[in-house]
Amino acid sequence: MLLAAAPALAQQTENAPPAPVAPADNTDTPPVTGNDAAPAAPPAEPPPPPAPPPPARAGGADLRESVCMMIESAARAQNLPLEFFARVIWQESRFQPNIVGPRTRSGERAQGIAQFMPRTAAERGLFDPFDPVQALPKSAEFLRELANQFGNLGLAAAAYNAGPGRLREFLSGHRGLPAETRNYVLAITGISVDEWARSGKREPERVIKPGCGELMALLHRAPNPFVQKLEERVNLVAVAPWGVQLAAGFSREHALSNYATLAKRYGEILTGRDPSLLSSIFRTRGTRPFYQVRVGADTRASAETLCGSIRRAGGACIVLRNRAG
Repeated sequence: MLLAAAPALAQQTENAPPAPVAPADNTDTPPVTGNDAAPAAPPAEPPPPPAPPPPARAGGADLRESVCMMIESAARAQNLPLEFFARVIWQESRFQPNIVGPRTRSGERAQGIAQFMPRTAAERGLFDPFDPVQALPKSAEFLRELANQFGNLGLAAAAYNAGPGRLREFLSGHRGLPAETRNYVLAITGISVDEWARSGKREPERVIKPGCGELMALLHRAPNPFVQKLEERVNLVAVAPWGVQLAAGFSREHALSNYATLAKRYGEILTGRDPSLLSSIFRTRGTRPFYQVRVGADTRASAETLCGSIRRAGGACIVLRNRAG
């Protein structure tokens, strides 16, 4: 999915304050670690220290710097704000050139660092979506065209994600936008797609643009606005008797971030379902809490139905009973 250019971005929303978490049902409950990993068993004793990594291949150490330079060059060529274009590519692929997206209803998968669908890649004259040297300039070019067509960066981002046709239907009032697209635009620009639609060609004042290397460091450190919104929505008590576990980890932020990724990927399934954040203590791992993100269900049957939908869409989950009280 692709986007276009224009002025600058709004500043990120403030971090939502951390909140307490409810205890999980069972300290031996097998977690699911998110990112479509298969449900995992409870952590075992710490493994022996890993062997030192092999020496990096020639040129491998500066791959990130090379990608950074290509992003900067492509953005400049299309007069796109660097921070905007970099955030688009970050949302699409986390700067990974060989990534393949989940299968769509048409049976296709987005490909490469800019996540072009095969049909779009062919239309844009992109022969190898997995080659960032080809894909990044084509992505920036497409985003520029979308920005010119729809009037601002936010709507360009929406069109890149949902498709120009779907965005035109949204702007004409004939159809809504997927939750994934709404979250996508907010994560990239810090402004909702509805605000971008109301603003027309007016855009926020430009912020001081960081250099490419600094920007990449910020993207790795800064919280995603969607994760911040998730922090505000998350239920701190498991009120439903059953739960569909989708993400877990010893880091609260990591567990929520994993769930945020899945919530965007499977937005049509998870829309309107607020998660619960639970914690367990595994005696074999000391006193560190193990966080689990679950979507509640009133019955086991409804939980199994939800989990089945996620699995059919390519995800992983596990159905567990939540502890009463």
